[in-house]
Amino acid sequence: MKHTTTALAILLSLSSMSALAAQDNDFQHEAGLNYGANSEEVSDGIWNAYYRYYFKGVDQSKSPYALNGFLAQESNMGASYSNFDVLDMDTIGADGTFVFDSNWFVSANYQRFEIGNFDFNTYGAEVGYYFNASSAVSAFYQDGDSNVEESYGLKLRSYIALQSTAGVDLQANWKHSDSDDMFNVGADWYVNNAWSVGAGYTNNDDDDAFDIRTAYWLRISDGFSANFVISKVLDSDVDGVGLGLGVVGRF
Repeated sequence: MKHTTTALAILLSLSSMSALAAQDNDFQHEAGLNYGANSEEVSDGIWNAYYRYYFKGVDQSKSPYALNGFLAQESNMGASYSNFDVLDMDTIGADGTFVFDSNWFVSANYQRFEIGNFDFNTYGAEVGYYFNASSAVSAFYQDGDSNVEESYGLKLRSYIALQSTAGVDLQANWKHSDSDDMFNVGADWYVNNAWSVGAGYTNNDDDDAFDIRTAYWLRISDGFSANFVISKVLDSDVDGVGLGLGVVGRF
């Protein structure tokens, strides 16, 4: 609890710095630290740290900051670590995507989970195609050891730029496993390159739910930003709201 409170205080102090006239320079490296929790139990959240390297420079001046990586359509590789104290769970992961000149791309990922005295590994692959400068369709497969249930599915994503505001990010995903079929759709309207408002719907064999969310990306300096997310599941059985806070470095 003390560790979480101290770290949150550091994140809040960094994110409350006054924004300067930040320059939207191209970047190849991105590193971040995020914390997500429910408002009912703010101290029982999940920490996530990550790093990603893009083989070519990514332009962040012409599209929403949160979508720069997707819209770049460039080969990249990354690593991550997350911690969830409530379950005594630590997770490490690595992934990579290679984009061909033909606009086809292939991805692979690996994660190792340690929950108390139990651990297991998962791995996956994805094949997709960028069918225009802001849209992609792909198929994926995921499996693991220690009786991890295999799954496969499809993803569709498209960003539509608008004239009066930045644009709309549309997503649809379907995942099948032996025990469940899950389908979700979402739309996030970007008022400008920093602020978005969105909604989503998820349906599986057991339940379905709608959610609403808003997010803001605060530019603090040329290479440093903070981001904030607030979300709410529209279900009478789900208390509180989702809260997210993160800091990002790009260079």
